[in-house]
Amino acid sequence: MTQADLTTDARQTAGLLAAIEAMEATLAVAEALASERRRIDLGGLDAEMGRLCVAALAAPRVAVPEVRVRLEALVVALDRLRAGLAPP
Repeated sequence: MTQADLTTDARQTAGLLAAIEAMEATLAVAEALASERRRIDLGGLDAEMGRLCVAALAAPRVAVPEVRVRLEALVVALDRLRAGLAPP
């Protein structure tokens, strides 16, 4: 692997982890809104989770363990949020 490949992998990993962190923050806000009985559109959250999963498929091999753990935590948080919402 060349230095250029390592740099590309590092950038790709950093971008993916930043997107995961943004989703973590979004889910935290959504959970706070749900606790106040505010309406939340899960469609957008589900779509963004799908994009993150697709991006994770292209993650550099070295990043896979961390990305997997972070995505699993996001799925748990999204499921918890979904379970806590009143039926439409």
